[in-house]
Amino acid sequence: MKYFCTPDKRNGTCYYEFQRGGFNENFWLEDSLLIHDDDWYDSGLEEFFFAELPDLEEYGNVQVDAQTWKALLDRAFEYDEVVKEALAELNVWVKETFAENDIFTILGL
Repeated sequence: MKYFCTPDKRNGTCYYEFQRGGFNENFWLEDSLLIHDDDWYDSGLEEFFFAELPDLEEYGNVQVDAQTWKALLDRAFEYDEVVKEALAELNVWVKETFAENDIFTILGL
């Protein structure tokens, strides 16, 4: 993967975490997907997610359901190719997640 990694590949703690289901007060779950904060900013995902998910906070968390995810993907056309590429990479994990969960949670730093 170019933008994201699994918890076993992380180096440090400066990551946004995408967790399947709701946040259960645990971090770095083995089926989570992570993005380092440098890649978060450099890819444009920081601008995208904070603009499109007003409840997202840098140190908080927000839940995303399938309808919201579809709306996010529909809005991605307004952003540059790097954002679209990173969202396409993330979308593989999201599709797997929605096969068994109604939501996923984005955890801030």
